[in-house]
Amino acid sequence: MKKCALEVTLDSLVSISNLNQGKAAKIISELHGDDIKIVIKNNEPIAAILSVDRLNDLVIAENRLKELEKGEEK
Repeated sequence: MKKCALEVTLDSLVSISNLNQGKAAKIISELHGDDIKIVIKNNEPIAAILSVDRLNDLVIAENRLKELEKGEEK
């Protein structure tokens, strides 16, 4: 498992049990801006929940980084 590079707070942790108990809609609706929720199963992070806008920002940043890396190879 990779080491988590996120700044994780207790507020950002979500038990998979809560998702399984029908609380997913509430958890998702509580996301604001750049919030990321880390889903925990057996005390291990297994997934992240984030807004589509945040995901889009991350994909754009990743693509820019790849373009910069290609530029350095030339």
